[in-house]
Amino acid sequence: MNYVLQVLFILVLMTVGYAARKRGVVSAVGTSEMVRVLIAIIYPCLIFSSVTKLNAKELAANWIMPVLAMVIAGTGLVLGLLAVRCLKGIDQKRASAFLFQNTINNYLFLPLPLVLLLWKEQGVALLVFASMGFELVVWTVGVFLFNRSSKLAEGLRMMFGPPLIALILSIGWVCVRDLASPELPATGFFADLAGRLLDLTYFGAETVGKATVAVSMVVSGSRIAALDVRAAFDKHVWILAALRLVVTPVLFILLLKQIPMDDMARGILSVVAVMPAAVTSLIFSERFGGDSDFIASSLLVTHLAGIVTIPLLLAWAL
Repeated sequence: MNYVLQVLFILVLMTVGYAARKRGVVSAVGTSEMVRVLIAIIYPCLIFSSVTKLNAKELAANWIMPVLAMVIAGTGLVLGLLAVRCLKGIDQKRASAFLFQNTINNYLFLPLPLVLLLWKEQGVALLVFASMGFELVVWTVGVFLFNRSSKLAEGLRMMFGPPLIALILSIGWVCVRDLASPELPATGFFADLAGRLLDLTYFGAETVGKATVAVSMVVSGSRIAALDVRAAFDKHVWILAALRLVVTPVLFILLLKQIPMDDMARGILSVVAVMPAAVTSLIFSERFGGDSDFIASSLLVTHLAGIVTIPLLLAWAL
């Protein structure tokens, strides 16, 4: 029931954007502008806020979490490439969208409440750390899939956007803070001022970053409102749904069962693996000019179908 309620909650949030678009509160231009703000400001704040809650010892002790998160993405990418080779009549925009959605799933926002319920705060910290593996894939492979620029410089410029820079700086700050241990005065005016400024920085990043889920859902709902209903019956959408919700997670979980590791870590990775397509795929499509209709249809179908597949797969995996 918890799995079902979480997915339904995501769909309810999408209806807010849907209603806003239908009533003219949000336009196509407004949706695009929200995407730009999300990628340039809101999402980087979420990355900084999440990563800096960890410490260097946790990063070192659980290094396998982001590595296996990248394996989840890699499994999806390989299966997606095989599927695209077998599909006929699929253009580059559709192929890029197909590959992105089977590579990147909803790896943080949707599993977060479930992980919190099952493994408390310690589980959430590991989930955030594991998500760093996906972040690296998203802002390297993901950008490349949607922006196959013929110029290397242009491709690198797109990859090293605000989110990837935020991830690199966040990891660097955690290492400096916990390993370099800069010696600062314990008391005094400047020590108090520095402490307050640092606390305000953390608070500000966390406050802005929390808007990521809400804004992403509004954007998704807005795109779905402009969607032709017939697009949801496209065979490519259902092939993607089968790969994303069944084939990819089953193969990864079978692999995961062969790796000796902590039960909690294995459980968290299993939860991540069974999640539906990522809402961020639509953000990328809007930003880089992808097949947004196909992506919006896939988001709707995979989240609806996930109401059935997620509980069944987790009953087997956990």
